[in-house]
Order: sequence, then structure tokens, then C-alpha cells
Amino acid sequence: MATGCLGWHSSLKSARFRAVWSIVLVLGVLLSSSGLKPIQIIKFAQVANGILLPVIVGFLLWVMNRNTLLGTYKNSKVNNIFGGLIFLISLLLAVAAINKVFNLNVF
Repeated sequence: MATGCLGWHSSLKSARFRAVWSIVLVLGVLLSSSGLKPIQIIKFAQVANGILLPVIVGFLLWVMNRNTLLGTYKNSKVNNIFGGLIFLISLLLAVAAINKVFNLNVF
């Protein structure tokens, strides 16, 4: 996936592939030997995703409505309605994820 996004040559023998593979391997070894429980890391990831998702959706909505950036390609009212619904859904998912991790019983 990184090769496609970054425009890298996709080969198992390329230096970039081996560097990324090595970094992932080293991080895995460090995290597993650090004494942290995997559940703590998973909970942290859930909270981070729960907080970041609505922020990213809101930022994308803001960018997609900027005349100076997109000109005639900016969002229409219908796109903004769907974008607003997606923002609300992501906000509910964020609250649910944080609620589940911390057992807040919000809903």
C-alpha cells in the first residue's frame, strides 16, 4: 500500500521496502519487550482513533467548502448534508469508543 501511495517501486528486494519492514519489526520487538500489555496499546489506539476521526472529518468538510482552495469544485449543499451526517456519525462513534474504553456508561 505504501508503494502505491508514495510512488515507490514495488519489490521485496528494494531498500525502502526493507527499511519499512525493519522499522515495523523493531517497533514490534520494542513494544513487546517494554512490559506494556497489548490491551493497553489497543485501548490507546481506540481512544486516539475516536478523537481523531471527527477532527479529520471536520477538517475535510472545512477544506471542501473553501472557495479559495477548490473554486468551482467546492462542496454543494447536498454534499454538505451528507458530510454533516458523516461528521455526526463519526462523533457518535468517537463517544462510543471512548465510552467503551473508560466504561463511562454515557449511553
